[in-house]
Amino acid sequence: MLGKIALEEAWAIPENFKAYDVSSLAPKGVIGGDLIANLLDVHGTRLEQMDENGVETMVLSLSSPGPQGVTDAREAEALASLANERLESEVGRNPTRFAALASLSLHDPAQAGRELRRCITERKGFVGAIVNDFQSAGPDKNTMIFLDRPECDAFWRVAEELDVPVYVHPREATPLIYEQMWKDRPWLAFSALGYAHRVGMHVLGIVTAGVLDRFPGLKIVIGHMGEHIPYDLYRIDHKLNRARFPQMPMSKDKLVRDYFGTQLFITTSGHFSTPALLCALQEIGAGAVMFSIDYPFESIPNGCVWFDDHVPINGRDLVDIGRNNALRIFKRLQLSPHGLGEKEPRECGVGGLGLVRARERERGGERPRRPEATPTAEVEYGLYNKDWSKRLERRPESPTAHTDNSVQHGARRASNVPVPRVVQSIGVGVTI
Repeated sequence: MLGKIALEEAWAIPENFKAYDVSSLAPKGVIGGDLIANLLDVHGTRLEQMDENGVETMVLSLSSPGPQGVTDAREAEALASLANERLESEVGRNPTRFAALASLSLHDPAQAGRELRRCITERKGFVGAIVNDFQSAGPDKNTMIFLDRPECDAFWRVAEELDVPVYVHPREATPLIYEQMWKDRPWLAFSALGYAHRVGMHVLGIVTAGVLDRFPGLKIVIGHMGEHIPYDLYRIDHKLNRARFPQMPMSKDKLVRDYFGTQLFITTSGHFSTPALLCALQEIGAGAVMFSIDYPFESIPNGCVWFDDHVPINGRDLVDIGRNNALRIFKRLQLSPHGLGEKEPRECGVGGLGLVRARERERGGERPRRPEATPTAEVEYGLYNKDWSKRLERRPESPTAHTDNSVQHGARRASNVPVPRVVQSIGVGVTI
């Protein structure tokens, strides 16, 4: 798919590594070569890979934990301001390809609101905010400031007034919690499990505290296919029993699932699983899901190959998830200096027989970016096998590779044609 918009894409400044050395996550070369270099880069390798994989725009944000990892309030505010100033400059060099999420200190919710307002109304290129889970405080870094506290309404009020989404992103645990929960199983402390557990608790705390009810225009986005929440929705709503918890501030006539698609949204960042996406679509609907990669902690080609070639949904939903939903939720992407607009599937190279693409391959040319180009004619035997009497297509060895090679070397099938694909579910190839 061409024209994709990716929303959870990390960037860094050297000052950010003082609070948290991101290189400690893995030895050099394990996560995409030189992780530090990839975080600092914007207009080099990152942009080249975007071009090669149909990513039109990346929304950049300071890598986690950012200001949330700084226990001193003034230092946290200074880091947020510095990062926002430099990110504005980077985005300004190429604003049709990049946008920004504002970094904020959460020590003082009113100050966070002022910094967000400054980024949206005085700086250029900002389309929302990012908060990396809880704010660290205290001399031992074990105090956690969460956004479901009543005093945080001063921040939420500004986000709603400005109509900009807030992206809640994971971070590492406090020293005390790490010691008690994760020290003996460090491989689970981060993206494998710990991130989702912590962010899931925080976001559900915000919802059940009634924040979304007090601010009905507020929008919150969470990554990694929803940090486990979409797949637990039945049990979450079932167990939030109002008779058992009559003091719970959330609206008495709502379920958590009711907020998805209007105030709660998820992205696919770093969670390139077709069964998980299909489950999320059934639980919360296509309007609540947006594409993301999580670069440079995840591979741009890997995330894009998965989304472009291994997601068996109709073309219109694919383009909405890959592009249009982001424009509807992050509305400032449609404004100057970005000026992005919604697109139809054909504008994104989705749908059709793929004859234009086949012709270009025969000529040794590049993939066309003008879907209106005149296709060549061919004899149409059917939509699955390219010969009338001989079977040419075989199930691939890889359980995650799709079988529709007859669609002219990988072009997406039109939305009204069922295309069998093989997806991996618990290690077993399942055709859907």
